[in-house]
Amino acid sequence: MSGLTDSSAVDVVVIGSGFGGSIAANRLALAGKRVLVLERGPWRDSLPVRSMGVARRAPFPYGNKAVTHFFHSLHRGRLNLGLNKAGLFEFFDFPGLSALAASGVGGGSLAYGGLLEAPRHPAFWQGCHPELDPASIEGYYAKVIADMGGVLFGRDHLLPQSVWTHFPDSPAGHCRPADPQPHMAMLFPPSAAQAGATITWGPSGVQRQYCAFDGDSFLGSRGGAKASVDFVYLAPVLDKGATVRDLCQVTRIQPCRPVDGAGYHVHFTDLATGTAAVVRAQRVVLAAGTLNTLRLLFASAGQPDGLAAMPALGRRFFANGDLIGLWFKSSAQASSFVSAPSHGTFAVAGHEAPTYGMGGFPGFETWPMPSFVKRKLGQTLFTYGMGSDSGKASVFLKHGHLSSDYDYRQEPIYDDIRGAFGVIAGESGHRILASKKPVSVHAMGGACVGPDAQRGVVDHRGEIHGNPGLFVTDMSTLPMAPGGPPSVATAAWAHHVADGIVRLF
Repeated sequence: MSGLTDSSAVDVVVIGSGFGGSIAANRLALAGKRVLVLERGPWRDSLPVRSMGVARRAPFPYGNKAVTHFFHSLHRGRLNLGLNKAGLFEFFDFPGLSALAASGVGGGSLAYGGLLEAPRHPAFWQGCHPELDPASIEGYYAKVIADMGGVLFGRDHLLPQSVWTHFPDSPAGHCRPADPQPHMAMLFPPSAAQAGATITWGPSGVQRQYCAFDGDSFLGSRGGAKASVDFVYLAPVLDKGATVRDLCQVTRIQPCRPVDGAGYHVHFTDLATGTAAVVRAQRVVLAAGTLNTLRLLFASAGQPDGLAAMPALGRRFFANGDLIGLWFKSSAQASSFVSAPSHGTFAVAGHEAPTYGMGGFPGFETWPMPSFVKRKLGQTLFTYGMGSDSGKASVFLKHGHLSSDYDYRQEPIYDDIRGAFGVIAGESGHRILASKKPVSVHAMGGACVGPDAQRGVVDHRGEIHGNPGLFVTDMSTLPMAPGGPPSVATAAWAHHVADGIVRLF
């Protein structure tokens, strides 16, 4: 993209481009600030991104690209294996928890299920900081859902299958569709004839296709039916105040010397050329995703000329109680390949605390796999539970690498979800298989909001205690696990923080 050179000074550097980073860049650029977004992943080759004029794009892991572009890197103890800088998923394996994080311009929104739901806990933001008014964040919930084109999930979306087909109404049943359903950031076709049709969408005029129930999954949305923040929030400001540099890995954030004035030097490596560079900004917004944000803060605070100490860094780490199961259904049902990424949410009597949902595997039929495996996968749905875990765990550096003492065996929420899976299997007659150690796609916390540096990393404005001008806007700041999809809470926090930064200039 055209724009700033490595040596340029800008008003704000935003590190990361998921919900937290893209929204911050959007709000700051619309306010007239010069914003540089540094993203370590690539732009993805989707219809909206092509219509934005982005020349360098990497594929989603469909078809044979699953072999080369599914994994970005693997991390386990001292093993840190980089596989493909253009891969979509980064995998972390800790002793008591595994975690997946998405890599690319758009961050986690590229791979989420499109679900948009405000935190269910009415006091989610209360008591975090004496100067934080929860209404100042909650007021953005409706805006986020509207920006993402969210529609209330329902029976009238011409769905091939849904929670209403999987759990038909039965007075004696313990499992039934939830009421209300969440919003979904999907372009559902108004009629069967319009499935896959292209439209011009939004104020920036990007091209998108209506969902054809043959992709738009956790592998990414090639036609853009599933809304992602790369085209929702970055497209309107691209080269209009905001410059995005993809494939740029930030390695360190360094405070400027007093003689240089206020601000920070952001050190990064251009992964396409292998060259190192530095850019200076008066203010920096960190939104690299929870684990990468924590890793960067640990690295930047561990230098003689680095960031001021953050004693609470890494504490209060959550996994959102994420537990995924495979529900092996009969061959008579509709193929899980013909599906929306989410089939909706449901409730299980006797296990009301967690949030439950399910979905199919659209797009996975393109993977190179034996025919018998493909047939079995086509008869399989995934189901999930999410719930509030304790936040007693921490993330820390061990031998120079991220580690965590998270122990799923100490979190009762997983037993509750496994119990619910047992109820589903018993009523349906089809078994559900869940891994013993959970794999979280919503790792959060570790840089939580708190009233001071001993009890939190950031304050009510998202600014890191003791490090003026350095802000965090991703899930690492959330005060507790929402127990449901965290995208709306994260996005609203990013709006709140970015609009506050604007007022500082």
